[in-house]
Amino acid sequence: MYSKERTSYINNAISDIIKQYYKTEDDVNNRQNLIKSVCDFYDNIKDDYITKNQLIFLYHISNLIGIPQYFDMLIRYRNDDNFIFDYLSVSTLSDMIYNSSLAIDKEKFLHKYQKEVIDKFCMENTNRYFLTAPTSFGKTFIVYEIIKKMKYKNVVFIFPTLSLLSENYIKILKDPFFKDYQIFTLSDAHIDLTQKNVCIYTPERFLSMMDHNSKIKFDFIFMDEVYKIDNQFIIDNETIGENERDTSFRVALQTSCLSSKDLLLAGPFIQIPPEGCETSINNFLNDNNFKILEYNDVEIVNKELLTINKNDSYSIDNVDFLINKKDKNSRLLIVLDSFNKKDSSSIVYTCSRYNAEQLAKKIAEYREDIPIPVTANINEKMKRFLLFKEHINLIFGEDWILSKCLKKGIGIHHGYIPKYIQKEIINLFNDGILNVIVSTTTITEGVNTNAKNIVVMSDKKGQKPLKKFDAQNIAGRAGRFISHYKGRVVAINNNFEQIMESDGDFIRNIEYDKNIVKNEVDILSAPEKYLSPLEKKTKNELLEEAYQLGLTDEIVNQFKTIKLSDKISLYKKINRITDLEIYKIQSVCKSYRGLNWDYFDFMLNYIKPIITNRELYNMIEYKSSNNKNSVLTVKVHNYIQNGYPGILAYEKTHSETNKAIREVAKLTFNLFKYELVKYLGVFDLLFRFVLSKRTNIPIDEISGINILLKYLEYNSITEEGKKISDYGVPFKVLNYVDTQDETIKHQFDAFENLIYSDIKKNFNI
Repeated sequence: MYSKERTSYINNAISDIIKQYYKTEDDVNNRQNLIKSVCDFYDNIKDDYITKNQLIFLYHISNLIGIPQYFDMLIRYRNDDNFIFDYLSVSTLSDMIYNSSLAIDKEKFLHKYQKEVIDKFCMENTNRYFLTAPTSFGKTFIVYEIIKKMKYKNVVFIFPTLSLLSENYIKILKDPFFKDYQIFTLSDAHIDLTQKNVCIYTPERFLSMMDHNSKIKFDFIFMDEVYKIDNQFIIDNETIGENERDTSFRVALQTSCLSSKDLLLAGPFIQIPPEGCETSINNFLNDNNFKILEYNDVEIVNKELLTINKNDSYSIDNVDFLINKKDKNSRLLIVLDSFNKKDSSSIVYTCSRYNAEQLAKKIAEYREDIPIPVTANINEKMKRFLLFKEHINLIFGEDWILSKCLKKGIGIHHGYIPKYIQKEIINLFNDGILNVIVSTTTITEGVNTNAKNIVVMSDKKGQKPLKKFDAQNIAGRAGRFISHYKGRVVAINNNFEQIMESDGDFIRNIEYDKNIVKNEVDILSAPEKYLSPLEKKTKNELLEEAYQLGLTDEIVNQFKTIKLSDKISLYKKINRITDLEIYKIQSVCKSYRGLNWDYFDFMLNYIKPIITNRELYNMIEYKSSNNKNSVLTVKVHNYIQNGYPGILAYEKTHSETNKAIREVAKLTFNLFKYELVKYLGVFDLLFRFVLSKRTNIPIDEISGINILLKYLEYNSITEEGKKISDYGVPFKVLNYVDTQDETIKHQFDAFENLIYSDIKKNFNI
């Protein structure tokens, strides 16, 4: 039963919530205080004895603020899933009716603010909205309900990462609503608008698909993480290719606005200038008829923030720390140990891949191995973990830092860890096998975890200071809706808390600002009225030269993220190509896993002058040990013959394991998959265009280097192989799906067999 103090607390809390509710009725800006009060209240009483009458009132409160899930969470905490009301008052009946209005089915409910967004979409209107809300808001979940409500037939999802692309591909495959839709994830799709279609792309793939379907019009386009149109919000080198992607996002956004009547743009914690301010983002929103839906203050999972910067006693959300060490890492160990005693999982944020590995290593040194139950008592989750750990040791070596950390219950998450390993680490963390992940900003890229705690070890991303936006995103990973009312954020020896409290920067779209000097790609993409006189002159001269050379609109408008001046100079060179040189290009990669070194070098010399990536350029410039072929040629040859494991085995003979794995990941996941493919792709387009003009054969019937391009981008050439490559699977599994070579399947280890069974089921292989 309650003590007098406890009863007094409950009465005061309820009184405060009611006051906050009526304040919010008059002023929507108070909704943050209302939600915080309710979160704090439910969290504080979840372990208390609660009478049925009090439960009825708590049910009323959760419906009053429009988040009935809070009450469901409370029932689960009490292990009272069979709870029913003995009688129904008018008030309770009213609550139930409201609750049912938020129901999608027996298992899923919207919260009030999600429903507000969905209700904005109306069949009779042009529906264009810019939604900004916290990470816990459930933005992607809303999109599915909008599509179902509006019965859209031709839909595009644009996600920032292949991981999110694949995750949503699987989700759509399993959703009965989409059973009549054709689903596309690969950029070479030809879309038939007479049928229902769902296209799931990254910005780059969306643009590539539009190259093949330039006149297509969709019913609805959703673009996630739209803040990436602005380079100042781009993560510094932590997600593959991130620091160069703002151009792709801007061009994809501009193309989307011309390709669909209805759009939803979404992102977390984006700050928009007040209406009427003459800014580039407001120009974009007004010119394209977007309405703003701003829910940044609707933090469904409350956050409690603590900064540790001196030796002292600290407390956060019922966890106490006695900090008696000065160095940062020792303080981290004390914090993690205290969280561990409360049996709650933690993500540790740091600024770089190298730091993440070193920090994980330091934590591992002070931990015991995960206790392994006797064989008879090992559950399926633990069994999977043991198979995974064995696989990592076998493929990457026991000296890899991740191998050493896994057995201590610690995961590492950054952009240069293979995708299937990242996924497995997140799953093991959510399953409770791992209870710490040390991560860079990759953890903010749409990754959902059960972490109650975030420990922030740096106020930088790479070498750059965190912005308020970054800090909010990192803190947003503490606590998960439906699992927690609150998340804990602990900053150790840094300015994270000050950054959280600072004024944030407004997002920009530089294509809509006449006063910002634009690069050549943006000059061709931006609306004419936002170009300076010099930029207009540049645009007209480039287009005039292209058309005088005989380049068509179709060719000019493909590979939009490569400068037109580079396309023109490359075209001029290719236009002089001889029959012998044509033979060399068409013979570069005639068969699967075959590469002619001399011919490949010959082709690289064509694209070298337009390559802006210094690392890629140097690999063409420098010669390999045979003093004849470029370093890049040898590396590409090794990759297409032996895949990631083969090239890793070679690198490990020259570098220690951790460095070798980072270097091979950078080479294969970034330089090959994005950079080299981009330049070779535009070469292939112009090469086939030249031959088409010479022979009067349609360009799509001209032989180019398509097999090579597919293999570099996907490490695969079959449709099934490319899809599971996006999803992320062990290298041998991908190789087997691609070749159907039974000898490869016989070499699967137990974990690879497990993954193969998963993808057979998910992808109907």
